[in-house]
Amino acid sequence: MAFGDLLRRLGVPYLVTPHGGPDGPATGLPCYKAPDLASALLLAEAEGSMGAGLGAVLDGEVLTLLSRPVVLGEPTGVASAEALLAAVADARRRGAGGLAVRLEFDLSDLVGARHDSADDHADPSLAARLTPSGTAGPCSDVTLVDFALVGRGVFRTGGAPAVRAFAERTGVGVLNTFTTKGLFRWDSPFHLGTGCLQEQDLVLAGAHPDAVILTIGVDADECPDALFAAAGFDPGRAIGVAVDGLGEAARTFRARVPVGGERGRLYRELGAVAQPLYPLENAPLNPARAAADIAAVLPENASVWVEPGPAGMWLARALPTTRFGSARVPAAGTAGVAVAGALSAALRPGGVGVAVLDEPPRSGAVATLLEWASSAPGTVVVEVWGGRGGLRCAQEHRERLAAVLARPGVSVLEVPVDYSATTALLEAAGPVVAWRGPAAAASSTSPDIR
Repeated sequence: MAFGDLLRRLGVPYLVTPHGGPDGPATGLPCYKAPDLASALLLAEAEGSMGAGLGAVLDGEVLTLLSRPVVLGEPTGVASAEALLAAVADARRRGAGGLAVRLEFDLSDLVGARHDSADDHADPSLAARLTPSGTAGPCSDVTLVDFALVGRGVFRTGGAPAVRAFAERTGVGVLNTFTTKGLFRWDSPFHLGTGCLQEQDLVLAGAHPDAVILTIGVDADECPDALFAAAGFDPGRAIGVAVDGLGEAARTFRARVPVGGERGRLYRELGAVAQPLYPLENAPLNPARAAADIAAVLPENASVWVEPGPAGMWLARALPTTRFGSARVPAAGTAGVAVAGALSAALRPGGVGVAVLDEPPRSGAVATLLEWASSAPGTVVVEVWGGRGGLRCAQEHRERLAAVLARPGVSVLEVPVDYSATTALLEAAGPVVAWRGPAAAASSTSPDIR
């Protein structure tokens, strides 16, 4: 078994090495040379926090695996492939978010290394999971459900078809977390909206102290305690359903109020804020219009990557989605991870990635990533939503964006965006609680979150 095979079984889609790093150990696995360790780690973070796999960096003998931004101490030595597998399994159980190990064995000779199928994880993440005390099991009685809360584990496991089939069989509406946009089309009757961004999201979706809520593939980062507290709901009362158990669960659960009637409050009240903004064409653009412009011209093979901040919040809230995986929003993110994500798309021939930022990419890791992207075979477009830019209307935005999306290389567009509509968004659903950091605090306290 080659080292690349071992990493693939752990859920690593590609390996990143700093400039001058080794090629050989990754035989059979795509390997990208990064200009330096900082940019390598950002690319791995983008994959681990917004992709479908586990981010991986090999720096000499040190292997770093990432599912979210974490501060890692000195790497622990592992003397065999079995010891590496055990270390990863332990990090998964603990929800460590990341792992750094020093490989103290011959990577070129792994033939005969034991790797039982029981060690394989359908979900490769190292992130902490939301673990309700209630777990769905065989039951002859029907349980009435208020809604299902679905998180990024569904994306990592390829479980979207199973969730859609479950909703159709049971009539249960689905509230996707902000990391899981596009699970249903925005106009699907099963789509209750995008949740877990603002304090009142669960309340508006129908959570209350006696509610019955299913959770499917939800990470702890995606659903802060403030959301449950606002609803007076004990998260331990939620019923966890594994993706591979949805077929069996469909025999047990039914919607308390089947979809097809009036839309829920979250959908209606946030729609009342966003819908009047979409038709407005004048510059500076409002953030809902700017998001809709991106959705209107985004190619089928492209994805939009964001990071914590005002632009990220509006993309997560207002980007119209018709394709699962087109919008990549992290539950936690380092500055520069949006550009790293767009680069990860562009490293594949014909790949297209769009990064939406709050500030121009001037220096540091972001500048290094853009220089790297200039030699990638695909396309990277960086949109900066701020006070600058010569765009005169939304139509011009769409035309310029479509033009740069159609050619390889790196393009930076400055888009004048007026964030004053944030006031109405905060009045509708309360302060931003996603990301639990300065970005959330700023979004919650300032009407103009620029």
